[in-house]
Amino acid sequence: MDAPVIAICGIATDAASWQGMPVDRIFVPRGASVEAMAEAILADLPDRFALCGHSMGGYVALELAARVPERLTGFAMLSSACTADSDEARAGRQAAIMQARDDFGLLADRLARAMLSRTSRADAELLADIHAMLLRCGAERFAEQQAAASTRVDRCGLLAGIAGPALVLAGEDDAIVSPDRSRDMAAALPDAVLHMIPVCGHVPQREVPEATHAALMAWRDRLETR
Repeated sequence: MDAPVIAICGIATDAASWQGMPVDRIFVPRGASVEAMAEAILADLPDRFALCGHSMGGYVALELAARVPERLTGFAMLSSACTADSDEARAGRQAAIMQARDDFGLLADRLARAMLSRTSRADAELLADIHAMLLRCGAERFAEQQAAASTRVDRCGLLAGIAGPALVLAGEDDAIVSPDRSRDMAAALPDAVLHMIPVCGHVPQREVPEATHAALMAWRDRLETR
C-alpha cells in the first residue's frame, strides 16, 4: 500500500504506546487546541494516508478527516470517542491539570493504574512502563493536551461520511473512555469492523498487543484491497 498508516498518540503517551504495532509513522500531538494539533500534523503528511488515533489521537484524527476527507484511505479509532466533553468531563480535566501542576508524580501514579484493566495492573513490568511513559510526558504537555481535549467539538456527525475501511477497537474494561462510545462509532461508520477486547483497559496496544496487532493487520489488509 502506497498510503502510510499514520498513528496519533493519546494524552500523556508517546511512540512507546505503539511498540510493535503495524503503523508507519507516529505523531505526538501538540498544540493549544485539537484544531491546532491537526494543522501541525497535516503539514507533515503525504497526499494520501490512513489514520489510526488512540484516545485523544482519535479526536485529532477526526479533525483531520473533517479537513481533508479526500486524502483519507482508511480510518481507525482505538479507545476513543467522537463526542465533545460534557461539563462534568471538562471540570474533571481542569482538576487533573491543577493536580498535574501541583504534583505530577502523584498524578502519574494514579493515572498509570487507571489506564490499565485490573488484570493488567498486576503486571508489574507493564505498569512500570506505562508510569515511565507518563513521566516522560511531564506536567506541561499533559496540561496542554488536557486543555485541548476539553474544548474539542462533537464530530459524531462526520462518521457517516468517512469512506474507506474503518476499525474501531476498545477494551471492555476501559475506565477512561466508555467502551459504549466505540460501539456507537462503529455503528455510525459505513464500513467499520468493531473489536471489543475483554480484560483490557485504555491502552490495548500495550495490554493485549497480539490481539491489537492482529486487528490492525486485518484492517491494513482491507486497505490493500481498495
